[in-house]
Amino acid sequence: MGLKRKPKNPNDPSSPLLQRKNKKGYSSAEKVAESPDLDAKRASLGQLYRYAGPLDLFMVIFGCLVAIITGLGFPFLSIIIGNVSQTFIVLENARLQQERNLTDEMSYDDARDTFKHDVIQACIKYAVIGGVMMLSSFIQVTCFMLSCENITNRMRRAFFKAIMRQDISWFDRNHSGTLATKLFDSMERVREGLGDKMGLMVQFTAQFFGGLAVAMSYDWKLTLIMMSLSPVLIICGGFMARLMASATAAEIKKYSVAGQIAEEVLTSIRTVFAFNGQEGECRRYDNALEAGKLDGYKKSVYIGVGLASTFIVIFSSYCLAFWVGTDYIYWKMATSSKVLTVFFSVMMGSMAMGQAGQQFAVFGTALGAAGVVLQVIDREPEIDSYATTGKKLDHVKGEVKVDNLYFHYPTRKDVPILKGISLTCRPGETVALVGSSGCGKSTIVQLLLRYYNPISGMITIDGVPLEELNIEFTRRMIGVVSQEPALFNATIIENLRYGNPNATDGEIQAALRKANAQNFINSFPQGLNTIVGDRGAQMSGGQKQRIAIARALLRDPRILLLDEATSALDAESESVVQAALENASVGRTTIVIAHRLSTIRNADKIVAMKDGRVVEVGTHDELLAKKGLYHELVNAQVFADVEAKGGKVSTPGRRTSRQISRQQSHGSTARSDLVDLVETDEDPKKAEKVESDIERLKREAEEEGVEEQSLFKILKYARPEWWLLLIGTIACLIQGAVFPVFSLFFTQIMQVFAEPDPETMRHDGHMWALMFLVLAGVQGTTMLIQSTFYGIAAERLTMRLRSKVFRNVLRQDGAYFDHPSHAAGKISTRLATDAPNIKAAIDYRLGSVFNAAVALTAGIGIAFYYGWQMALLMLALMPLLGFAQSLRIRIFQGQRNNTDAKDLETSGKIAMEAVENIRTVQALTLEKVLHKKFCEHLDGPHRSSTNKAIVQGVAYSVANSMMFFMFAAEFRFGGWLIMENHVSNPINVMRVMMAIQFSSTSLGFASAYFPEYAKAKFAAGLIFKMLAETPKIDNLSRGGKLTPINGAVVLKNVHFSYPERAEVQVLKGLSLKVNPGETLALVGSSGCGKSTVVSLLERFYDPSIGSLEVDGEDIRQLNLLHLRKHIALVSQEPILFDSSIKENIVYGLPEGSVTDSEVVEAARKANIHKFISELPDGYDTRVGDKGTQLSGGQKQRVAIARALIRNPKILLLDEATSALDTESEKLVQEALDKASEGRTCIVIAHRLSTVVKANTILVCSGGQVVEQGTHEELMAQRGAYFELTLKQQTKHNVEVAPQ
Repeated sequence: MGLKRKPKNPNDPSSPLLQRKNKKGYSSAEKVAESPDLDAKRASLGQLYRYAGPLDLFMVIFGCLVAIITGLGFPFLSIIIGNVSQTFIVLENARLQQERNLTDEMSYDDARDTFKHDVIQACIKYAVIGGVMMLSSFIQVTCFMLSCENITNRMRRAFFKAIMRQDISWFDRNHSGTLATKLFDSMERVREGLGDKMGLMVQFTAQFFGGLAVAMSYDWKLTLIMMSLSPVLIICGGFMARLMASATAAEIKKYSVAGQIAEEVLTSIRTVFAFNGQEGECRRYDNALEAGKLDGYKKSVYIGVGLASTFIVIFSSYCLAFWVGTDYIYWKMATSSKVLTVFFSVMMGSMAMGQAGQQFAVFGTALGAAGVVLQVIDREPEIDSYATTGKKLDHVKGEVKVDNLYFHYPTRKDVPILKGISLTCRPGETVALVGSSGCGKSTIVQLLLRYYNPISGMITIDGVPLEELNIEFTRRMIGVVSQEPALFNATIIENLRYGNPNATDGEIQAALRKANAQNFINSFPQGLNTIVGDRGAQMSGGQKQRIAIARALLRDPRILLLDEATSALDAESESVVQAALENASVGRTTIVIAHRLSTIRNADKIVAMKDGRVVEVGTHDELLAKKGLYHELVNAQVFADVEAKGGKVSTPGRRTSRQISRQQSHGSTARSDLVDLVETDEDPKKAEKVESDIERLKREAEEEGVEEQSLFKILKYARPEWWLLLIGTIACLIQGAVFPVFSLFFTQIMQVFAEPDPETMRHDGHMWALMFLVLAGVQGTTMLIQSTFYGIAAERLTMRLRSKVFRNVLRQDGAYFDHPSHAAGKISTRLATDAPNIKAAIDYRLGSVFNAAVALTAGIGIAFYYGWQMALLMLALMPLLGFAQSLRIRIFQGQRNNTDAKDLETSGKIAMEAVENIRTVQALTLEKVLHKKFCEHLDGPHRSSTNKAIVQGVAYSVANSMMFFMFAAEFRFGGWLIMENHVSNPINVMRVMMAIQFSSTSLGFASAYFPEYAKAKFAAGLIFKMLAETPKIDNLSRGGKLTPINGAVVLKNVHFSYPERAEVQVLKGLSLKVNPGETLALVGSSGCGKSTVVSLLERFYDPSIGSLEVDGEDIRQLNLLHLRKHIALVSQEPILFDSSIKENIVYGLPEGSVTDSEVVEAARKANIHKFISELPDGYDTRVGDKGTQLSGGQKQRVAIARALIRNPKILLLDEATSALDTESEKLVQEALDKASEGRTCIVIAHRLSTVVKANTILVCSGGQVVEQGTHEELMAQRGAYFELTLKQQTKHNVEVAPQ
């Protein structure tokens, strides 16, 4: 029962007692199906280029033609190499004949003269082709890069404009995070596919066909024989690719489960601690890692088999080529020149085919990404916010009529919301809509704003149907203030001008006065230029609401919609906001939705709704007299909050809105008092990835003061895998000798072709051809061993590091998680990305470094042995080629300058914010404004990219042509050495060249290691630092006393400040005492320290001064797990885990410690059993991520059941009903009253009804107790408590309502 969670299959019942049969039609806990909207077909080539201008199309066509010329350069190179090789072979043949006295001296001299002439001619051809390649490469890259930048720039703008145009039902189906990914990731894929990669695709394709054509023209039979093994290579490659893809997909899927577990745990860390879930979560995480590890092993084996089979087939084809080639020369069917030209042409063509494949994949990805983008651009929304059609009324009175309205949300068609609603709002009238959650109140607001069209029925404004009015005009005459107003990450003045860009300063000041916002804004050092933060996070709830009201008023709307505008506020903020709303509604048609009925008592008309129908209409007094639904709602609610006397309006330096702190701490009970800690840029959905992994790692390492770790330190952690690494390394060292030996075998074949005796030539030719099979066996075996053993070692190390880091994080105290660098998103990144980054330091790529070291050493040794002069020249020229290639890579991968990066990031943030707050954007008709702002930030980066394209063209042209000039220099120098008799055997010059060239190919493989190693060093620094961190309060500690707990709680002179804000004292000598079985209530304004008491009792933190005792024992001396076992917490926003209801109720308890009947009993006590039993899957119903499949009231009651099943001695209730509607609150309050019987209960509440029965009430202010006593005693004192109880009472109070 304990912590074993099922995989994400909602229909997987496990308990016979709790099982429920599936019933048709059930939908309350279903997830909305993922929208097919963003799974589009691939775009066609024509569609891809529809954003190209005439100049862009010219550049693409011209670029393609030039790319073909560039591609043909390498087949021409193979002709020259074939011819020049023949020249060397002929000279060696002449030398051997003269040595054996088969010819005279003169013939040898003639051969030398011919050799000198042919070599010089070849060098000239190399230089000419090099010049052509340089020019064509420059034109190719510049054309493609310029056209690509222009096309993607236009497409990006059109895409954002199209997203802003879509209707809300489309956004309901497409998650904002998905859209952000599409906007940035998909556009980046399109940019990659249309840029230099497309040029390379054409170039390599031309090179492949050019190579094939050259080979065929020289000897088609030999060409076909050489290519006979290609199908085997393709089949092997395809098969391995499929195996690799499936293994990678399985590995990603299984590791993503571990990632989800980590994210769920870290975002709910205080809930995990409070219910002793740490050990269970560590086990769950380890099990998920174990599943992924096996797929990682498979992947390593597949990589090994794939590489081994590729090289075996390639070397086997060389064996076949030279075996048959020898015979062709023997039979006089071909010359050595023809055989070598065919060999080099096929080799270069095959290489091009492999490289073209990568470019085709990139281009295919671009077409797929463009398909998604273009589908969104081409979508015609049902409600088009850019539409210019529709009526615009000359004068708006503000009469709203709703006639027989039926509606269901497009994503939940089986759930009717409105079932024939009719109501009328006369001009200037205030109409209030009341009813429980889900009765359709907010839906009417959404239909008025034309977010959706009704299924049937009609809404009219001044007698004109809403569908006939111009959308922009309709939304401009309506002002909206919602429960969670969306402010944009800009200054206050910019946010206000979003309401009306043309507002004068006088109008802005007037709106601020009406909204009661002038005073607090003037108190800010920056005044109206104060940045409000991401989602307005630098403002308290009340301040955000008043800015939103002022923004709505600046539009001078004829109709004002107030949707729960005060429900999330404490009393101090609410009274100010309520006054502002009453000012705002004067002279306007106002529709108010409210849970707190005290806020709508003065409405001209109150409409009581239930289940999508109007039940009764009238004034407050009329409806009370009817004793119907409204009377029930009023009597279920007591209109009083208890707040601090003289509470001050908070400043941006201290965010006091409980709503914000709740959201940002994800269920923390303490963070409402810990303000200003979560940095506003900690949004997990980053706008655009403008920094690479290595840049992020460097920045984070610098921020945390971490040094990069060496390979030796990483290997120290990999000590258990030493034997795997040793076997892998031995295989690499053997493999390193393969290419130097290959160069010897290859040039030995040339030596054989120079043999004057045909029979000897044939015999030796066959023998050396077979030696390529030996090389194939060595290369294949060592590659398989290298990949497998290194891969398994790396997977084992990664899993161990992930597991240890996760476990160590779960040891840390509350203060650790308050630090911005330990935000859940950052720790999740460490586990999911940085731990695998370390793996790159010891996977198969490390082997390629050893391989390259051996190959290069052996290659240089061979070169110096056969011709030290030639070897020196080549070693001098190689760095030039290396520099040209690295310059090309650096320029192509180079980062944008700071201004461009910042502009791109800002455009990304604008887009993210717009998509996340799309309802606000459409309500304020900001689509065009934000699109213009978005485009302005793209102008700078676009100009820079255009300039950069020319630089990229230069870099590519130099890198691509360098090899031709080097060949010219090398062959000229080699020819001179032979002519001057510094080298006796001409083939030795070829041996030197081939030894260094073939050996240096291994550098390409090795170079792939170093970028990954650079990341691994920083990632290791960050990970090793996390492993070394020790907490002040160890949440996994087994130490401490296990004394029995009865529930007596005493706080003595407790002082406390949160470690992240040590200068802000939250508790200043607070003392309190609760006897076993008593109920103590803490009341006071946000930030006075109430929730901090709960955090200290749960031992998320320890007090700075003073002590906290349970049953006379200082809780620091008690075993932490034992203490929490006897405490249960129910908070305002309870955190549930994405598992079944039953698993949530028994969360943190040892497996098998509770029976099914005890689960049912706890649910009964929590007033939730009846609801659960009606679900198709009963107690096995999944609650969704953070319990999203349940309503607020249902979540609360599951959380109460979770608390009750522990039979705790101490029950902590932190605002457990403040966010609920009346109906839910009544059920939850009954459950809480039952739950608190017979146990020590500490209650934090705003609403008076929840604390009147407490044995003692403590009024807190500024971290101290200002009053204490029972409800009657405090009322009799007529002090702070008495005053605050009056703040939200209705005029006659609830007691005077007719009974």
